[in-house]
Amino acid sequence: MNEPVELSADDAAQIAAFARVGCAYDLLSTTSVERSIFADPDPQVVLGVYDGGLDAVAAGVVRGVRGWVKFLAVHPRTRRRGIGTALLDRLEVFCRERGATSVEIGNSAPYYVSPGVDVRTTESICFYEARGYRRYGEAVDMSIRLAGLPQPERPTHLAGRDDLDRLLTWVGKYHPNWIDELTRGVQLGSCVVHDDIGFACIDVNREGCFGPTATHPDPMADRRRPSGRTTRDHRTRRGEQGLQEE
Repeated sequence: MNEPVELSADDAAQIAAFARVGCAYDLLSTTSVERSIFADPDPQVVLGVYDGGLDAVAAGVVRGVRGWVKFLAVHPRTRRRGIGTALLDRLEVFCRERGATSVEIGNSAPYYVSPGVDVRTTESICFYEARGYRRYGEAVDMSIRLAGLPQPERPTHLAGRDDLDRLLTWVGKYHPNWIDELTRGVQLGSCVVHDDIGFACIDVNREGCFGPTATHPDPMADRRRPSGRTTRDHRTRRGEQGLQEE
């Protein structure tokens, strides 16, 4: 195996092209790679292995005392040669040297590629379990056909700075882990709101991916209950247009 080299944002397009063959269930655009991996402000390392072409990619990040394998994939033609093992070793060392006391797979919010190990990739699950990793939870990605969705039930609009300030008064209390993603959604122009009691974002980490979304947790306000569906419908329609353009 050739020695891994560090990759940068200049390699985002190459990583996206590699993902099409290296990880069939996590197809990434160049923009998705830039937003989910290289825009991350926390200590991280992104490694690549070349053997004629890009044959493997690995990314790890540390947030406080927790480390994450953000992304790890090997080209099908070079699997079972110890490349994935060597890259995981490098990521674990990186995390440990920067103060992490544990390492998790995938769910490195607020900058992440996937919420965990895809259950369809049996080979990956066996690989990590053989290394001592254990399952501790489940996260579910879902999809929907955008054609034919009903019209939004309540008025919505693209969120601006003033909307963000109002949303943060309760998002900071009830969903503090979403502050970063919500803020980026507003900055990207990919977040809509209904009044100041519900929001929905798309394209924040990965193009075409929906979330985060939330409504103000006030069960007594009947008028607020539909806002989650309302903002979702607005954002998914915009997402449909974007996907068609791509």
